[in-house]
Amino acid sequence: MRAGAPGVVALAAVLALTGCMKVGVRPHVTVAVNIAPDANQNQPVAFDFIEINDKDLAKEISKMTAADWFQKRSQIQEDFPKTHSISVRSWEWIPGQVVPDIKIPMRKPPRSTLVFANYSTPGPHRAAIDTSKPERVALGRDDMTVEKLAEPKLPKPPKFKK
Repeated sequence: MRAGAPGVVALAAVLALTGCMKVGVRPHVTVAVNIAPDANQNQPVAFDFIEINDKDLAKEISKMTAADWFQKRSQIQEDFPKTHSISVRSWEWIPGQVVPDIKIPMRKPPRSTLVFANYSTPGPHRAAIDTSKPERVALGRDDMTVEKLAEPKLPKPPKFKK
């Protein structure tokens, strides 16, 4: 019985350390996207979700307009090849398209998270995203808006009389 004790102790330690973790589950941010029927003046909209972990790069990109971002995106990605510096996810949607909620896995909370929508009208068409809560992006006729999604309210537990 003594010979198996170290194995039991090791197994108990592993179970204690991993018991609260969900194996294979990574944190993620949820983004709901609503696209107006006349979005971008009835033209497709390119959309980028960007996670930035480099402090100087975050400052630089947060000042860009969407037109600047889409023009310089390839060069920026070549200049910062480490995946930990910048991560870009891209989509393109047509006006009125129904888009299911997007769940974006994250390694760790980034220094900065931005979205850009490539509109044909002038303007920044850029917004910061709070990755700690679900967000809604509304792509309208001439610009986009970003707002927090309402957190579902959990029912209150019943009160029992003593």
